[in-house]
Amino acid sequence: MLTVYLPFLTSASTLGVICLLVFLASSVILTIPVFATRGATQAIWLGAVGFALTVEVAILVALVALQSSGHLNW
Repeated sequence: MLTVYLPFLTSASTLGVICLLVFLASSVILTIPVFATRGATQAIWLGAVGFALTVEVAILVALVALQSSGHLNW
């Protein structure tokens, strides 16, 4: 149904490239507070950003895997 509106999401490789671009952009944006602080605060920010990026990667990889296996009918 979504392929009617977004025809470029028809294959897993195109979705993978889009997910890679989303991940790279979010990693740059989310690491700004890490580089803006020093000491223990920097370590806390780095841990929080690392956890958020790990969750994001898990979701994006699951989406690409579901798209490639045909379980997502966009």
